[in-house]
Amino acid sequence: MNSHQKIKVIREWIYLGIAIVTSIFFILFNNSSFNNTLSKFGLDAFSILNYDYFSLREKASLEKEIILIKQKLVKLSQDKKLFEEAFKENIRLKNLLSIELPESLSYVYARVTGKPASSLQNTLLINAGTEKNIVDGEMVISEDGFIGVIKNAGKYLSKVTLISNPSNKIPVVTEHSKISGIMLSLNKKTAEILEITKSQSVEIGEKVFTSDFSKLYYPNLLIGEIISVSDSSATINKKVIIKYAADFLNVKDVFIIHKSKE
Repeated sequence: MNSHQKIKVIREWIYLGIAIVTSIFFILFNNSSFNNTLSKFGLDAFSILNYDYFSLREKASLEKEIILIKQKLVKLSQDKKLFEEAFKENIRLKNLLSIELPESLSYVYARVTGKPASSLQNTLLINAGTEKNIVDGEMVISEDGFIGVIKNAGKYLSKVTLISNPSNKIPVVTEHSKISGIMLSLNKKTAEILEITKSQSVEIGEKVFTSDFSKLYYPNLLIGEIISVSDSSATINKKVIIKYAADFLNVKDVFIIHKSKE
């Protein structure tokens, strides 16, 4: 068989293949009643052929959308945290600004900068000192109430002795019954009020303030709230326990109270 005959045979096979493919196409996609079943299979075959292409394209698009959504969620989560912190800070500053003092007194704002290593958590350091006319003995308050007294005022930093220091003996008075006593600290959260006799009536829930019995402390500054009252069989006095209003471990902002200059 020469080359011309070979080409003729190949061409005939090509024509035959085209005819077979065309026939199969018409059989599969013919809408006649005879070929309905075959048409269904043809459509299924066509969909299968195109499924991978479209599914891969849609999958890539979905992956991009998922990545964008995740990025937006992370940003929204960060914005939410910032908003919550700003909201809490706003409330805290409003509480600070709502503190009222007599006209004869003024205050200096300061922030807590830390706690001395040897303080046993009974002192704080604040970023105000003699350059702001701060002197030893001045009282320090937070948004929650009285927290301590200036001790060792430096030029830019001052040490505050907290009212939780066991060496403090602070004259106090109860809110409603107006019973006076001496406060002695028990720990970082509670203290005991001494010198309240069994005949005197005090109630759980009463607030406790500094009294005017001492020139060292300004009166009417909130110290805490009575949480326990019991009669001691050994003495004529009641055992009155209070909880401090301020959380000394988490104080951030304070005011130093001093007399206004004439």
